[in-house]
Amino acid sequence: MKYHFPLATLAGILTWLLVSGITLMLLLRLPAPQPLLPASLLLLLYGMSFIFLTQEQHPLGLGGRYGRWLLPLPLICAFALQWLLPTAIFDYLAILTIIWVCLLPHLMSQRLALLLTLGIVALWFGLQAYLEQRSLWITAALYGSFHLFAVLMQTAIKAETEARAELTEKHRQLLAAQQLLQLASRAEERNRIARDLHDLLGHHLTALTIQLQVASYQCDGEAKLQVEKSLQLARLLLSDVREAVSAMRDSSELDLKQLFAPLLQHLPDSLQVELDIAPKLKASSLNQAQHLQYLVQEAISNTLKHANASCLWIHAREAEQGIALEIKDNGQLKANWQPGNGLIGMRERVAECGGKLHLAADAGGLALQIWLPQAGVADV
Repeated sequence: MKYHFPLATLAGILTWLLVSGITLMLLLRLPAPQPLLPASLLLLLYGMSFIFLTQEQHPLGLGGRYGRWLLPLPLICAFALQWLLPTAIFDYLAILTIIWVCLLPHLMSQRLALLLTLGIVALWFGLQAYLEQRSLWITAALYGSFHLFAVLMQTAIKAETEARAELTEKHRQLLAAQQLLQLASRAEERNRIARDLHDLLGHHLTALTIQLQVASYQCDGEAKLQVEKSLQLARLLLSDVREAVSAMRDSSELDLKQLFAPLLQHLPDSLQVELDIAPKLKASSLNQAQHLQYLVQEAISNTLKHANASCLWIHAREAEQGIALEIKDNGQLKANWQPGNGLIGMRERVAECGGKLHLAADAGGLALQIWLPQAGVADV
């Protein structure tokens, strides 16, 4: 398992290491017997659970399947240490609860996180006051302000991260739209040139062929031979023009690899995308290209926001006079998951095209199987 530590997570780990080192050092210096082994195990359990909770691509992470069940464990370890160790000497252990409350903004609203933090502070210093049999209002107020400051700062960091992710997604969408417009403009220009070649040059060559054919009937000898050679050349040139026009019209279709490329730019390093497009597979119209681009774009967004996946596969091939698109990830679906607005929008768009969409769970992740017809795609 490869671990990734953002700056905030790294700060929490370093603080935990510092608290653990000071605690063990003090226990070694105090007269025996001291609960060195239980305290070491509790500190280790606290640190390991915190590391797992802060991993984005792990089932035990806050966004994973079991993260909510693991969340209380570090707090329980902190309260166990408070009960186990002399509070007068180890009163700094409240730092462990400060680290813990930094996780709350990732699971709940700021208001609920602040209320829960106040409850934790009241419970911690209420228990400490009971154990020491003295009032701790000033200490509780100071440490409580640190707890609230930590929650507010983490909420601000989360909001900034989400805003940056949304901006990046909008940038990808803008690049994709720009790419689609460029491809559509090129395709339109090629069609215009092909039409002009067919209508103008093709018409004149056809007329020239007819004139040469008439001339071949009105002459004989060496002149007739030269006219027939010119007629063959005119017919060959007309055939070349028709082939060129057909090739230009074929090349005016929109290439799917170029269409999807902007959507795969600026993705987080934590998500690896495998794009598999069948050779020479192209969208037959601008409308179909727009639909395909939207579907892939929405699938990527859903994976980033909800799937907690590390890999995304996008496969496209030709099937049943249409394009078959399969998109799946290795995320973890909740047991009672329901399609959100993104998937509902995808289903509506596919139905508008006269296509088909099938949702299925694949090894815990979500698999989308989409088919769009080559012809008869409705306007966007």
